[in-house]
Amino acid sequence: MIDFIVGFFVAVLSGLGIGGGGLLVIWQVLVRGVEQLEAQGVNLVYFLFSSGAAMLVHMTKRRLPWRLIGALVLVGAIGALAGSALARAADPGVVRKCFGWLLVASGVMAIGKK
Repeated sequence: MIDFIVGFFVAVLSGLGIGGGGLLVIWQVLVRGVEQLEAQGVNLVYFLFSSGAAMLVHMTKRRLPWRLIGALVLVGAIGALAGSALARAADPGVVRKCFGWLLVASGVMAIGKK
């Protein structure tokens, strides 16, 4: 039940633009004991569904640049596969530290914009 509640609040924060995916990974790794790469995989599935829902909303409200979207999907898929292979080859401790520093940098940049 607690996972459902945390998932709900992460989804609300994500909808508000407050990096919900990073929070989901932190919850899974630190509280639930999930391995880093598995938590990041769950985060990607979460993002696919949330971005898919957002795209449906945008499709009904405005015209989308489908050629650009297609190119971004292709490049993103290639990058995801390459990044996954790199993460699997790297030491899990290094992956965890890189992810942590990415979150810190992201937070500092977000604070700097306000």
